Amino acid sequence: MNHSSPDWEPQIKRLHSLGREMCELAQTGEWEAVIEREEQRRVLLGELFQDPLPAQWVSLLRDAVQATLASDAQVQELACAELDKLSDGLRTLKQGRRALQAYQGL
Repeated sequence: MNHSSPDWEPQIKRLHSLGREMCELAQTGEWEAVIEREEQRRVLLGELFQDPLPAQWVSLLRDAVQATLASDAQVQELACAELDKLSDGLRTLKQGRRALQAYQGL
């Protein structure tokens, strides 16, 4: 499948925007939407790397990949923070359950 020049630019720009969207969605806690964008990005990456990239698009793709890596790092930080919150919530729930079981045992 050969891509003509006009196809490369919008696909590369879409890669760049998907990373930005994922970061924005993660900041607002919309994790399902983050996962949807990541799936779209995976398909797009497969398409972008299926054929040799014409030299004229190398710089644009490099910039998009660097931006994607930076936004992925932010998404991972936000995901870790979210997991910590969930873990704290589960810990609190377990403590409450133990307290309730102890109370019921009286």
